Amino acid sequence: MCWKNVTNLSKTVTFRLTLWYSMIFGLLTFVVFLVVYFYLVSYLHWQIENELLNSIKEFESLYKTGGIDALRSEFLREAESEGAHNVFLCLRTPDGKVVASSGAGACRYLEPLKPDLMNSDSDRPVLRTISPHGLSHKIRLVAKEMEDGYVMEVGRSLKNNELMMERYRETFGAAIFVMITSGGLIGWFMARKAMSGVSRVTTIASRIGKGDLRIRVPYGGEGEEIRALVIAFNDMLGRIESLVKELKHVTDNIAHELRTPLTRIRGLAETTLIKGKDVSEYQELAASVIRESDQLIAMLNTMLEIAKTDSGINEMALEPVDLKKIIEEAIDLFMPLAEEKDLSIEVSLPKGEVIIKGERHRLQRAFANLLDNAIKYSLENGRIEVSLKREEHGMVLVEIGDSGIGIDEKDLPYIFERFYRGDKSRSTPGSGLGLSLSLSIIRAHGGDIQVESAPGKGTKFTIVLPVES
Repeated sequence: MCWKNVTNLSKTVTFRLTLWYSMIFGLLTFVVFLVVYFYLVSYLHWQIENELLNSIKEFESLYKTGGIDALRSEFLREAESEGAHNVFLCLRTPDGKVVASSGAGACRYLEPLKPDLMNSDSDRPVLRTISPHGLSHKIRLVAKEMEDGYVMEVGRSLKNNELMMERYRETFGAAIFVMITSGGLIGWFMARKAMSGVSRVTTIASRIGKGDLRIRVPYGGEGEEIRALVIAFNDMLGRIESLVKELKHVTDNIAHELRTPLTRIRGLAETTLIKGKDVSEYQELAASVIRESDQLIAMLNTMLEIAKTDSGINEMALEPVDLKKIIEEAIDLFMPLAEEKDLSIEVSLPKGEVIIKGERHRLQRAFANLLDNAIKYSLENGRIEVSLKREEHGMVLVEIGDSGIGIDEKDLPYIFERFYRGDKSRSTPGSGLGLSLSLSIIRAHGGDIQVESAPGKGTKFTIVLPVES
């Protein structure tokens, strides 16, 4: 179990971010160390070489003015001042015999300079680093051939420099450990803070998986990226919740509304089977079944269209359409029905086109339902008024009014609900879905429908649509 937890932890984004932080901190620290290390080494070499070159110049000058005795005395004084194990001074004859030194045995650590190592230009000293036997530290040595052929050697121990660099490496080892540890801790803290929003979304998603679609992910202060994720997730939840509600609503409606026609079909079939005596009765039954089936199919199609429009599943193909032309076509379509009831249709439309962005087929269906209702619930010799006008702020207003039976005040809040039919409309054929579909279509275009009505005085629907929806 413990090993499994460790394995799972190593797969988390938090762990990987922490590892990256530690690696970056360690790498940056190492690079800084290398830069400082090489700079320090170069500086110390430059410093000791300058000291050696200045020293050999001074000794050379003393040799020229004071001779070997003066140089020997200065060698001894220098050794006493700097320490016999820190400076190594030697003057050799051309055949390598020591004639002056900084102390007994000082020249034995300095190997005589080989002729082939001497620079062709004898005025220029030769610099080198040697590792003499018997000494634990290296010596930086400068050698120069004098005018009389003698060779002067001046060396300094690199003990102090080597100890300094050793301390530096030890300090760096501790520093890089501290930096990697600090980087890991900071990385863990930052990763945990950054991933807290994701963890919150994951927790909510787990609860949603158990069926609770009402909850939403709360906003935190982790940053704009997590905020955008939370917004997108909550939007998705809202959409899913809407779809599930719509599905439940449709299922409930189907279960409720199918019962009546199916019972009616069953009753017709049962009656025909019991009492039917000839083919004509069975033919009448078949015709009734077809009629009922067609009505059921139309009702199901309308319910599905409302559900898809409300939930936004079907994206509309918006394009510039002439709303005036759509209304004119709808009036032409229903004119014969109006004439059958001796209804007059008064139309007030603006001059020129009224272009809005919409889907022609759906808008036609929405206005057709409203006109159909106006004709259906108008008394004979009644009047229907249809008007279209442009409003301020980029809106258009469509009014469809009739002088029909009107709607009771108690029914007005519910007339756009699916299958709702007021008491006065129950005797009129219809499914109770027309107004629901019209409202869904208009709202899908960014508009809305308002209704005013009074019993016995008629009803007026006011449709508001944006020019750019």
